[in-house]
This record gives sequence, C-alpha cells and structure tokens, in this order.
Amino acid sequence: MALTKEERKKNKTLLLATLNYLLEYHSGDMVFDGYSPSKQWFLHDIRRTETDIKNYRTKAIQRRLEQHIMRLKYKFDLGLNQYIKNNTVYDIDIFEQFKTDVLPVISKRKIEDNDLYLVERYLKAYGANPGEQENVSLLKALLAKREVEKSKWAELTEQITVTFSVGGKGGHRWLLSEALAPNGVFKLSVQFSGKEEYALTYVNISLPGGNGGIYIIRGYKLPIKAYWKDNHTVIIETKREYEASCAYQQVTSYGEQFNIEYTFV
Repeated sequence: MALTKEERKKNKTLLLATLNYLLEYHSGDMVFDGYSPSKQWFLHDIRRTETDIKNYRTKAIQRRLEQHIMRLKYKFDLGLNQYIKNNTVYDIDIFEQFKTDVLPVISKRKIEDNDLYLVERYLKAYGANPGEQENVSLLKALLAKREVEKSKWAELTEQITVTFSVGGKGGHRWLLSEALAPNGVFKLSVQFSGKEEYALTYVNISLPGGNGGIYIIRGYKLPIKAYWKDNHTVIIETKREYEASCAYQQVTSYGEQFNIEYTFV
C-alpha cells in the first residue's frame, strides 16, 4: 500500500534525525588512529538519504529508517526517543513492541521459560522509565520468585555437569589465541583467514563500542602474540619483516583510549 504524504514526510524527517543522532553519539564507537569508520558511513548515508529524498525514493527511505531503528532497538539505545522528540515534531517509542509483548506476562502474574526473553528485553528498555515502574517492579518480583522456586527445585534434583568444547572455526576465520584484559571485559584475539598468497593473520580487539582489526599482515598462521599490559595498553609481539597492511597505534571507544605497543622478536 502506498504511503500517504504525511507518512513520507515523517519517514524523511525521522531518517535524517536518526542519522544525525548516530553521527553525534555513535561515531566514536571504534576510532583507529583518529579514523572513524562509523562516522564515514553515517556521513555517506546522510548524503545518500538526501539524494533519495530529491529523487522521491520513498521505499528506500522507509527501508533504511527501519534498518537503523531496528539496530538501535536491539542495542537497547535509550537516547534516540528523546533525541527525536527534542529535534523533530514527532514523538516515537522504538521499544513499543517490547511493551506490548510483555503485557500477557503481566496479566498472568507468572514468568515461564519462554517469557524470559520478553521480560529481559522489556526491563532493559524500560527499567529506568518513570512511567513504567509499576510494571517493572512487578516483573522484577516475579523474576525473584522464579529464582527462589528454581533454587528449591535444584535442591531436589541431581546436579548434572556438562563439559563441552567450542571449536575455533567461525565462517572463513580461524581463532589462534585469545587474551582478556585484567578487567575481564576487553579482549584481544589473534586470527587468520584465507590461504596461500591470500592468507592474512591479524589481531582483533573487542571493546564496548565494537571490534576491529588493529594489526593485519600477510601470511598464514604467523606466530604473532597479543596480550594486555594493563586495561588500556596492548602489546603485540611480531617480526619487522612481516608485511603489514595496517598497524594502528591507538584505538578509542566512546572516548576511552587504548594504546598499542609493538615488540619485535
């Protein structure tokens, strides 16, 4: 069904506002030696959106708006709703479906196994919302009650321990080693992909803002080591003769700085 004139206007306004929000608040997610891939992508998407608006590409605009909102929704980004309200004439709630989905749970006053996901995402989205505190308190009480019941049941049942292993293969990338920072949150991994002259060995860093390669060299399963000197300093042990396509010195994630030091062995 074709969109009305008002719907088309709303979609254009919301998409541009969402992209400006992403540019302002999410372009600092992962910045490598001052370069932000996210910032470049958002600027590109703004230019593309302006072109689509000039050419009346309403379906492309609607699709892109839905994609961006979906990503922010499942990242539980709590800032977009207020940003839209402050910067446009519209008032939206990107988590509205989470609220609708949890209403049957509230009505039956019981959380079953298949309700857990619905309750958890609702609490992430509305846990600090003043207008939702009655339902938030009820659901937290039901969760607590469920945990007590589970504990009592566990005391009556045999404890079973399952040991399992997870392979390092993932798609076309293979894991060689991993290292957690002292805080147990930040992570480094040495991986490789490809074969023969197309093979790459690289160090990947995972931070709250995302993850990305900080040292990439040509070669198959090269003996590179990567570990944490402290929570904000990475040490990479490598060889001078390796051909590096990138060797970053610094990464920032939402203003938090991480330095990369290279040791040649």
